[in-house]
Amino acid sequence: MDVKFINPFLQGTVEVLKKMTFTEPHPGKVYLKENNVAAGDVSGIIGITGDAVGSLAISFSESCICHVVNRMLGESYTSANQDVFDAVGEITNMISGVARTYMEKDGMKVFAAIPSVVFGKDHTINHILDAPSIMIPFSTERGNFVVDVCIKTAAPGNKAADQYQVLNRKTLTVADTPVEESGASKPEEPAVKMDRMESLRKQLKEMVATRDAMVKQLTEEPFMQMAKRNLLKKRVPYFDAKIRRLKLDIAAADMIAKISPEDIANPKLVKHYQHYDDKKQKR
Repeated sequence: MDVKFINPFLQGTVEVLKKMTFTEPHPGKVYLKENNVAAGDVSGIIGITGDAVGSLAISFSESCICHVVNRMLGESYTSANQDVFDAVGEITNMISGVARTYMEKDGMKVFAAIPSVVFGKDHTINHILDAPSIMIPFSTERGNFVVDVCIKTAAPGNKAADQYQVLNRKTLTVADTPVEESGASKPEEPAVKMDRMESLRKQLKEMVATRDAMVKQLTEEPFMQMAKRNLLKKRVPYFDAKIRRLKLDIAAADMIAKISPEDIANPKLVKHYQHYDDKKQKR
């Protein structure tokens, strides 16, 4: 584990939690983890490859993740469910994306897999690398979570995705970068990003209106045909799920768009994490 990778994930976690959920995460003292038991009840895990290889896990206590998701989606969950699990995967993906943005600023080409989510007391986390991981604990007003990072600089010849069964998935941006006919890509213009955000918000507005119309029908038409009523009852939860997903997509795009070029060009280093005992990292 290379200690230089702590700051990108520390910064990524703080940015995502603050901008996505208005939650103030307070980092604690970094420590070395030597077993595979998760520190929380719900964990998101994502593999990383390229110039750096390894994996990231973020483990929340159930009370903490419910609070985070409630702030993010405007819901009132009291226990973990599929919606919460989906949000954990999205949060893991976004933290990875912000961290990789900082790493790429330092000249590294980094890719990531699709995140997976694990739930249950005392579940285990198996990192790609067979090595101890570094734990960055955080506390919030409603519980604790831990960022569990096990990553190192890749050796020459070990940078391919298939080396660690990791899908080469480029760092997320607000919208896909357009590709010219020649195959070369060019930076996306702000107007395109705005169009992407407007499109997502328009989809959300239309989806909410459709869902509300169905609920209104169910409420105001007591003598509706049974077949039609059953169909609407099935469609409402489907639209609810799609609405929650769109809210996540909008929040993710908005958070990434708010990362200024100055923040990327001049990252603030948390110096006391840089002085972590290097001898422990050479295991």
